[in-house]
Amino acid sequence: MKGSSGMVRKRTLARAEPGHAIEVLEKNTDTSWAAFQALQDQHEHGFKSTEPATLPPPKTATGAGGLLSVDDVMQEVRRNNRLCPKPLVWQRLYEWLPHKGPQLPAVPATRAEWDQLSPMQKRSRLREHIEWAEMQGVLHKVHEALKALPEERWHHIGE
Repeated sequence: MKGSSGMVRKRTLARAEPGHAIEVLEKNTDTSWAAFQALQDQHEHGFKSTEPATLPPPKTATGAGGLLSVDDVMQEVRRNNRLCPKPLVWQRLYEWLPHKGPQLPAVPATRAEWDQLSPMQKRSRLREHIEWAEMQGVLHKVHEALKALPEERWHHIGE
């Protein structure tokens, strides 16, 4: 049912629901056919082979004025499906942070508090502590402390 160039054709297509139809209006069948052919050719010839991506060199932690960011520390936190340090370890880290005030939420101190927070709320609270460490100029030390924690001192997602 190919029409000539510039000719207007109407077709009605049935939808899945009875009683409903879609009306398609073709204004230029030659252009539509050319677009279809281009897509068909692309499909037959395939796509370019995937090329390996180059990764930037790893950042090195050089202290408070260096390249280390909160996101770098959070990447370490998330390694092996970690959520946050276990409560006693986390509490020691929190106590070490300088210049804390009421604006910085504390570590969940009781079992009831711990159970009340969702896993993502715990990770979010840890991130707040890490952001605080960055503002206080001790991000590098916090990062080193978290990296040194053995795996069994971490709370993991699903535990």
